[in-house]
Amino acid sequence: MLILRGQYWRVLVACSVGLSIALLALVWGFTWQRLASEQAIKRHSASIQQQNVCAIIAENLEQVLGRGRLMSIVAEGWFNGLESEARNQLVAMQASDRLFLYVALYDKAMQRVYSSAPFADRPSLQEAVAEVVADGRSRGIHQVRLAPRLTEAEQAWQVPLLMPVSGADGQVRGAILLVLDLGYFLQLYQHVDLGHTGALQVLRADGEVVAEARQAGLLVQDGVFRDVSSFDRTGQVQGSVNGDFMATGRDTLSSFYHAPDAPFYVVTSRETQDILADYHATRRRFLITMTVLSAFIVLATWWVAYGIRRQGRYALALVSSNQQNQALITQLEEEKRRAFVLASHDHLTGLANRRMFNELLNTHLQQARRNRKHYALMYLDLDRFKAINDTLGHHVGDLLLQAVSQRLRAALRESDVIARLGGDEFAVLVTALDHAEDAIKVAEKLLEVLSAPYLNLDGHDLQVTPSMGVALYPRDGQDVEALCRAADLAMYQSKRAGRGRYTFFDAALTPVDTRHSNLERRLPKAIERGELVLHFQPKVRLSDFQIVGFEALVRWQHPEFGLIYPGDFIPYAERTGLIVELGDWVAEACCQQLAQWRDAGVRLVPVAFNVSAMQLHDEALAARIGQWLTAYDLPASLLQVEITETSLVESMDVASRVLNELEALGVQIALDDFGSGFSSLGYIRTLPIHCLKIDRGFINDIRNSHDDAIIVNSIITLAHNLKMKVVAEGVEMQDQLVYLKTAGCDEVQGYFFSRPVEAAAAEALLLRPSMMPS
Repeated sequence: MLILRGQYWRVLVACSVGLSIALLALVWGFTWQRLASEQAIKRHSASIQQQNVCAIIAENLEQVLGRGRLMSIVAEGWFNGLESEARNQLVAMQASDRLFLYVALYDKAMQRVYSSAPFADRPSLQEAVAEVVADGRSRGIHQVRLAPRLTEAEQAWQVPLLMPVSGADGQVRGAILLVLDLGYFLQLYQHVDLGHTGALQVLRADGEVVAEARQAGLLVQDGVFRDVSSFDRTGQVQGSVNGDFMATGRDTLSSFYHAPDAPFYVVTSRETQDILADYHATRRRFLITMTVLSAFIVLATWWVAYGIRRQGRYALALVSSNQQNQALITQLEEEKRRAFVLASHDHLTGLANRRMFNELLNTHLQQARRNRKHYALMYLDLDRFKAINDTLGHHVGDLLLQAVSQRLRAALRESDVIARLGGDEFAVLVTALDHAEDAIKVAEKLLEVLSAPYLNLDGHDLQVTPSMGVALYPRDGQDVEALCRAADLAMYQSKRAGRGRYTFFDAALTPVDTRHSNLERRLPKAIERGELVLHFQPKVRLSDFQIVGFEALVRWQHPEFGLIYPGDFIPYAERTGLIVELGDWVAEACCQQLAQWRDAGVRLVPVAFNVSAMQLHDEALAARIGQWLTAYDLPASLLQVEITETSLVESMDVASRVLNELEALGVQIALDDFGSGFSSLGYIRTLPIHCLKIDRGFINDIRNSHDDAIIVNSIITLAHNLKMKVVAEGVEMQDQLVYLKTAGCDEVQGYFFSRPVEAAAAEALLLRPSMMPS
């Protein structure tokens, strides 16, 4: 895809077209060369074959003439006084040679002195005999002449040959006439394949056709002559020439054989079109094949070029879209940063707020478990701050809070964490102390710095003192909740002791909480005994006020204390590791309740349940949920898992794998309490999140707090641009509902529509046509 960016795709299109043209030129060039070569081979083979046939027939005719010469030698005895002996020999020779029909002997006066059969001498024959007697001076094959042809139909294949007959002195004494049965001779070669247009001909030296044989049979063409000058111009005994020698108007390949002293030519002819018939059939097949192949190459080239062009346009559109998306992501990140600052910092002092402080405190405690350092958590409360607000006004009180925050920043290190928890309450985490006693020095320094006068606060000089409570890690607690509780108890002990001082936590000052001890002890048995129940809070779609889902919330039906909410026993479950067993019970209970509703014919909507950090690190979670869905025959789309950002901190890789496996099952993933953490954008970009749930802290004062409104609008815009749904939690008033609907929120849940209710009440809610507010 990278090479297709910009205009590179045009180069690829040009290259593909050029390559196809080159390929077509190469293939067609090879094809024409092959066809031309095959045509030349076909012509050459036909020429060789014809020449061989001509040579064989001509040599056989020369052998016949040789036998005729022997007869002329035998006939010499007639003129040497051996007439009886010569007669007997001639009769014997004629009887043994079927090629000669009859023999006649003429003396020098052109009188016939011997004849093997009666016939009439024509004048033309008398003239030919006279020429032989007058011109012959020696016995030789060059003196053989072809006498005029006989004109009778039954004598059409009789070819008369004249040879001189010499005496003992070498002078010509007469002539011998041998009548050759050329039809019988040519029948010996009827097995030769001449083709549909082929012809085998014997010609006189002047071009007269003596005899002709074709595929259909033997022919005599009386008076037809052909031009033999083309044969003479070759200067060869045999050869092949092209021309219209058959007088058909079509090109013919003619091969000939002509011995220098022979009185005839042997010619084999065949039309070029007939010779190349097989070649033309092959050529047609080649051309059809090449046309189809060329069409395929052209179509393939068009398809490739079209595909490259389309991909190029897609790439350009993708580049443009990526640029737009990058700009949108940058904008969303900026909105996220602003939302994070607003959500995690106090707008008055710029210090971290309670949510941010708890996150940072949890992170530092995880580091403390590895580096074995001491950490001090200090809670600070300004003494009699309410009196300042009441007498001098909130404006002066705000200036005092800003001054306190500035002194805290100046007195502490950059690695220490400072937060405003609310009102005039501050928290300080002093990190990585080598010795626990170092916390005393820090506490004394802060007490001294914060007790110094605050001058010219809107024209007022003030002096306030802090009451401080200090809890040490790991001595006073090893988790956020325990440390915060210890620091808070120590701070109130400072107030009870007279204010303006610091107090370290002392466990002896805290009475034993029998209720909490009882809950922690009985929690494992509560799961076994079935004391846990589910309550369901509906999620209402703002477009039509239909119930589109439930959030399942676990409750403990304690036999002594009654209904106990999760905030009282979930921390114990997390601390003791029972949270995995508790989470499994909730997931299976959701499946069981959905199956019961289905069997009762109630409309089913997705049910969401919370998954803790420990569960997200259990790689077998998705497999167990899949087994429950199969056992209760439920589609995975009826379950939704809700996670929080804090549950992803410890092992992001394992949590990501578990969430991806859940998504593969078809289970929807929702990010709960969105905005309360500090890395939400990173999570939603890398994890399979389908829904964002806005923390109720942003909903409480959405109509009066401009900052909260900005945060909520930013979250809704972010989620919709990332194709996610948005659910607002904690909706309790109608003006909140109106604002969220106007802002484009998809769904809401809260007391405005319904508190969490038991399964039977939830079923009744599903039967209602809508949750339209009155």
